[in-house]
This record gives sequence, C-alpha cells and structure tokens, in this order.
Amino acid sequence: MLIICTGPDTFQARQKALDLVEAYKQKHVSQGAVIERLESQTSLQGAVTRLSTLGLFASKRLLKYENLLAGITQTQAKQLAKAIKVDENQTVVLTYEDKSPTQKILDLFPKENLFVYAHEKPKGLELNKWIATRCKIYQVNPDLITKLIELHGDDLWAIESSLQCIRVLNNAQTLEKTVENDNQVFAIIDQFFKNNPVWKAQAASQDPQELLPLLLSQLLNWHKIKSDQAQDVHPFVKKKLGSIRLPKAEEITLDAIRTMYASRNSISQNQEILQFLF
Repeated sequence: MLIICTGPDTFQARQKALDLVEAYKQKHVSQGAVIERLESQTSLQGAVTRLSTLGLFASKRLLKYENLLAGITQTQAKQLAKAIKVDENQTVVLTYEDKSPTQKILDLFPKENLFVYAHEKPKGLELNKWIATRCKIYQVNPDLITKLIELHGDDLWAIESSLQCIRVLNNAQTLEKTVENDNQVFAIIDQFFKNNPVWKAQAASQDPQELLPLLLSQLLNWHKIKSDQAQDVHPFVKKKLGSIRLPKAEEITLDAIRTMYASRNSISQNQEILQFLF
C-alpha cells in the first residue's frame, strides 16, 4: 500500500502523516509490526530494494518517507508500484510530499494500493473552524481568530506559532504585541545559535518566561533535525537550523531544561533565570 500526504497546505499534510503513523502504531506495533522512519533516505531504488527484503521477525512494516516521489519518472513509478504490489500484505509505504505527483504518475499505481490525502489551504468558514479548534487546544480566547487571520492569512504555520506564544504569555498581551515580541525573541535565539555573545545583552531586556520556552523548543528542533526525526519541524526551521554546528549541544540543552525547571518551580526569578544559561 502507498499512502501520500501532500499540500499545498503543508501543515495539515504533515499532521496527517503524523496521525497515520500514530494510528498504525496503536493498531499494529503491539502485534509485532515495526515502523521505520526513513525521511532522510529518499532513493527510489533504496525503497524498492527495501520492499523486496522481507522482515525476519516483523509481520508488518510501515516505511515513513519524505518526498520519496519528488522527480519520479514513469519507469521508476512502475518499479515502485510493482514492488508495493508484491509486498502489499506486509508493508505500508507512507510519504509526505511537498508537491503532489502528477496524475499520470498516480495512474501507474493500482487504485486498490494507493491512497492520496491532498490538503488544500482552508478558506473562509473552514479556516475559522480550524483556528477555533486550535484555540480550544491551546486554551486561547477564540475572539482572536479575526486578528490572527488579518496578520497571517491562511498561513497555518504562522498561526500555530502565534497561538503557542499566546499560550505561553497567558493572553496577558495583545496579539500584535505578541507577534512583535516573538520576532524579537527569535532574533535573540538566532544570535544564541550563532554563538554571538551579543545575545546575552539582548536577552537581559526580555522576559525570561517568554524567551525560555522558544529557546528550548528550537534546541529540541535542532536535535530532531540532527537525528533525522524532524518530520514535524517546519521546513524553514529545518533549513535554518540544519546547517548550524552546536558544540556541547547536549550540555546546552540540559542547561535549558534545568533553567526551565528552576523558573517553573520558583527556584529562580526574573533575570536570575538567565544566569543558568550564561
């Protein structure tokens, strides 16, 4: 079976892929099935070879790829379709695609073995409903829906980022101020990753309770990228953080976690919090 999750709404397409992996895990892993995350291995020939190699111990497998079908030719599609057909009772191939393959390519796969989840960007009432659902998840006042759309349009990644920031700030500030602070904080975090000492002076003017969650989030994203587990990381973030070398990354991340713990448990307050990171 081949399952394709694609855009142009990349946020919901990626979320669908994550949901499918989780559903497979809940249904099959306890029965001996395995999930192989192969986002960094996008060779068509590698996928065909893997499909022809039956697992010795697992009765079922899910192979999770990213952009496996990018630039695929008709000949390659036929080879992949044949391999999937032979292995259809054991293996599910799940791929997230930035761009959906053409209909000519899709037609080369038997309909019974192909499932395509194409996500268009939500508009109008559908967009409002989506934001309302996310507001409920983050316990954010839904009155902000109109302002979020004014600021971000149908960019779900940007809307999601704003909602996370608003949750951290407990709605204490207006959305415009939140977006402004968000930009300032990310600029400081950029300097942190560049190992530019100026970040310390800039951080001193910020509320540590705003800075810390985003810093820790970016550190965890960095680790995901380096470990080839970044399927839920925004492509822009992957591109920006992927080229960064971070000496003593594990030590820095542990310091950030300890700092977060200290702030949440009143062990340190105000600017004392950032001293853990200096």
